[in-house]
Amino acid sequence: MDSNKLETIEKAKDLRAADELEDSQELLLSLLDSYPDDPVVLFEVGGSYDVMGYEEDAIPFYNQAIDAGLEGPELLECLICLGISQRAIGDIQEAVDVLESARDQFPEDSAIKAFLALAYYSDDRFEDAFQLLLELLLATTKDEQLLAYSDTLDYYRENLDEVWED
Repeated sequence: MDSNKLETIEKAKDLRAADELEDSQELLLSLLDSYPDDPVVLFEVGGSYDVMGYEEDAIPFYNQAIDAGLEGPELLECLICLGISQRAIGDIQEAVDVLESARDQFPEDSAIKAFLALAYYSDDRFEDAFQLLLELLLATTKDEQLLAYSDTLDYYRENLDEVWED
């Protein structure tokens, strides 16, 4: 990536962090004019629309960035943002599909699992959502009180409806 493009993206990110969203968007859109097929530029334009609350405008840019060959950490973030945006506008099945694909590509990423659980919840897949959240909790907690019951919680993760009959 050439240094001018990289500097412009960094400046746009700094403006976004400073809550100067319109200025950031203006920079990125001018960059898009020069680099209309660049996956990172497409992703950043999508992210700019997203943080401004224009999820429906962000989604095509996320998809274009993926189709243009976005990779690495930017791809991970793009897939998460795409799934979140799809869920936010009510495209629940698309959100589930994207986030499941993201989980398959980045199986160790906890954020994907959390947002996938939300998408499952929105898709009325309550058991899947709860199981995934329990899995995430058990994989990430350092809480000794929870860890003392990790075997039991892991058992119930797969047996949510289990009750003991007399």
